[in-house]
Amino acid sequence: MRLLRTGIGLALLALGCAQSPVDPMETGGASGGTGGAGSGGTTASGGSVGSGGTRAAGGAAGQAGGSGSTGGTTGSGGTGAGGTTGSGGSATSCAVTATSSFSAAIPTVATVTWSTTLADLTKAEIDFGPAAGGTTMVAPVDLTQAGYSTTLLGMKPSSSYVYKIVATSAAGSCTSSDYPIMTGALTGTVPKVTPTIMNASAHDRGFIVTSTGLSGNTTFIIDPDGVVVWNATGPSMPSRSHLTWDGTHMYMMALNVQNTNVGKIETVAMDGTGSTTLPGLTTSHHDLTPIPGGFATLLWNKSGTDAPCSLVERADATGQLTTVVADMGTVYTSTTFHTNSIHYYATDDSYTVGDRNPNLYVKLSRAGQLVWQFGGSNPKDPTKFFAGVPAWSVNHGHQLLPDGTFLFFNNGANEAWGYTLDATNMTASKILSYTASGATSNVLGDIQRLPNGNFLVTFSTSGQIHEISPAGALVAKFTASSFGYAEFRESLYGPPPY
Repeated sequence: MRLLRTGIGLALLALGCAQSPVDPMETGGASGGTGGAGSGGTTASGGSVGSGGTRAAGGAAGQAGGSGSTGGTTGSGGTGAGGTTGSGGSATSCAVTATSSFSAAIPTVATVTWSTTLADLTKAEIDFGPAAGGTTMVAPVDLTQAGYSTTLLGMKPSSSYVYKIVATSAAGSCTSSDYPIMTGALTGTVPKVTPTIMNASAHDRGFIVTSTGLSGNTTFIIDPDGVVVWNATGPSMPSRSHLTWDGTHMYMMALNVQNTNVGKIETVAMDGTGSTTLPGLTTSHHDLTPIPGGFATLLWNKSGTDAPCSLVERADATGQLTTVVADMGTVYTSTTFHTNSIHYYATDDSYTVGDRNPNLYVKLSRAGQLVWQFGGSNPKDPTKFFAGVPAWSVNHGHQLLPDGTFLFFNNGANEAWGYTLDATNMTASKILSYTASGATSNVLGDIQRLPNGNFLVTFSTSGQIHEISPAGALVAKFTASSFGYAEFRESLYGPPPY
């Protein structure tokens, strides 16, 4: 291994809202008086309750008040069957009731539906995590969904978990108690992944979305401990798998490197239902990138493995294809073409595209206009060409960061390279070169900077994913038979991290 681096660049309101999962005695009676403290006095008519029958006749004050499942607060009494303790009756009471079920296709995925007596919700989330470790993950709730249906993702197979719901309105928040759930074992082909965590304190804990690459037909997600927590069957030789922009579905793509009309892009809901092959994409190949409302990909234009291609966008809702660039030969100069990687960036509504034959990358506006060319030669516009960049042989996965850092996988050298780009003066300075003994990738290969500053380097064909520190130290390694392109995500919800 060698490395060159010179710089890289709820609060719960006092609403009496803590709720137990189910209480057949709840019906929602009125908030109970001031309640007595200690062992004296009885509550007025029973503390406020959530959604079930009234509490039996109020009970002694020593039992009333305090946290419980029935809602409103009572006096200053200790814990018992009625709401949270407080200094007086709460003006607002609420309850949360939930049910859950597991996917038959992917038994690590649970769907939660729930209701609350808290009116006019402004937002809600489900906090969940291992039963022994607390709620460490968050699933945002789409309040437009029937029953506030929410999918819990990222749980380990055959493991105990808990979840709780936090609902918020202008009046305050309502939090349920913990609901226990138990995941099942994954079915189908589950790739064997061997994790080695060298430095747990430096390890960026998130998920890796990837595929089996040149072998098999499986898309899968690895959690921070190297455990496969999600898998689905998709196209043969899957090169790229990506969550949709809204995180509700997975795109799974065939490599189609030989340009033999075996291109295929499938989509499946994250609970494993509704697997669909998208029509009109048999010439798609290598890579795709999610965009709001759909994705962009590459289509071969002519026969042969070194033919020009087009860049198109596809809308999920309508299936409509929109051409961004009809022929990449109009953007950069080459006698042979093999475009193989693409990224979209919402920050400035642009794309970066890589081609392994002329050994270059270009940045394009969303309208398909050239912004700059990095690598290669004979640029269409010399004023948009970065000077001082040495030639390399074959490139694949890449990432452009908002600070001008550009990362890419150099297949000829089996190295991950990084540059700082100065788009004002059109100069580039090398900041990263990483290679490791026994880690190779003559095709595919990928690199991504992680939120904590580490780098994720994917050696696809030798089946190794390395997490390295900014100084080049190996922090963690994940090995399998092979990988496709890979993407790190801190969360399995929402837009991609770029």
